[in-house]
Amino acid sequence: MANITTQPYRLPLQNKLFGLSAVIFAGLIAFLLFFYMSFSNSLEKEKKAQSKHLTESASGMVSYFHELSLTGQLSDDVAKKYAMEALKESTYSNNGYFWISTLDGKILLQPYKPELVGMSLLDWQYTDGSYPFRDIERDERKNGGWVNYLWSKNDSLEQFPKIGYVLYFEPWDWLVGTGIYIDDMEKNVFWTVAKASGMLLFGFVLFISSAIITINYFVNQLSEQSVRDSLTKLYTKRFLEEVIPGMLENEKRHNRALAVIFLDIDHFKKINDTYGHHCGDKVLQKIANVMMECTRTGDYCIRYGGEEFVIIGPCDDNKNVIAVAERIRKSVANLAFNHDGIEFTVTLSAGIALHEHHNTSFDETLINADMKLYYAKENGRNRVAF
Repeated sequence: MANITTQPYRLPLQNKLFGLSAVIFAGLIAFLLFFYMSFSNSLEKEKKAQSKHLTESASGMVSYFHELSLTGQLSDDVAKKYAMEALKESTYSNNGYFWISTLDGKILLQPYKPELVGMSLLDWQYTDGSYPFRDIERDERKNGGWVNYLWSKNDSLEQFPKIGYVLYFEPWDWLVGTGIYIDDMEKNVFWTVAKASGMLLFGFVLFISSAIITINYFVNQLSEQSVRDSLTKLYTKRFLEEVIPGMLENEKRHNRALAVIFLDIDHFKKINDTYGHHCGDKVLQKIANVMMECTRTGDYCIRYGGEEFVIIGPCDDNKNVIAVAERIRKSVANLAFNHDGIEFTVTLSAGIALHEHHNTSFDETLINADMKLYYAKENGRNRVAF
């Protein structure tokens, strides 16, 4: 009896759920059919836009290293080397990578086929015997933009169609580009449709997440351009935190110590109180200029906070580090400032510490340099303590 009496009450609900499921299923089928017909074009456009954005980001990274060479922080050759290493490591997705060639076709970077470096794209031959890159005029290459071509995959000699985006970086005569295999896009469409609405949603979320991660990676690479103090044009403390792991690793490989010079302007508060903060800013700017003029290529000048500065660089000889600090101290002491007809001078104190990789952390080295600075302050200021 219980089973019979409950059946009428369950059937209407079951029918409603079945009807709703049928409507949803029919709508999903209609959506998938529409998706199948339209998604191929949409995906190609999206992938092309992504390819263009990645190439623009890569070109921005190259521009950043070029700016470092123009400002004398890196030599031109070292800047090119760092730019190539950054792009070589910037692989994405399954087969995504950046390549570099000259305008005349010489291959400079090909991460997955290093044996091609030094060869010319003009000698790249299709299986039908044609040489496609020879048909592209020099001015067309210089203008960059979209290009369709055939290229072999990493594990195969067979050539596959690709869509790529290319930009020309004139100062170094570099063509920078990246491409996407068309068959990879088609497989993406097929599997997305086959896995129906649930997997479609998952795939969409995964794609967006991958795009955000990829874009975020290049934003982080390029964010280094924004870590300069707006007043002094020196690097900021944030830059120190980002660059120091790489510096420590590099100096460890070369079995060299890192020198840390901690500097502080003597009685800077008195300058602000007497002549105003605008005058104090000019003092900071001039001292920052002195620091940049007196340090070597490869040294980093950092505004640590307020009137405190830090200089970090490789140390081959303790005497050289002391000489740099003394040169800055004396140059600052010889500066003449004028405020409303009143001339005044400033001095600074400095503390030096060396970072030995085998026995201290870098934070301890900073503390040691700060303590040396404090010692210089306590013993009369306008001096360097080591």
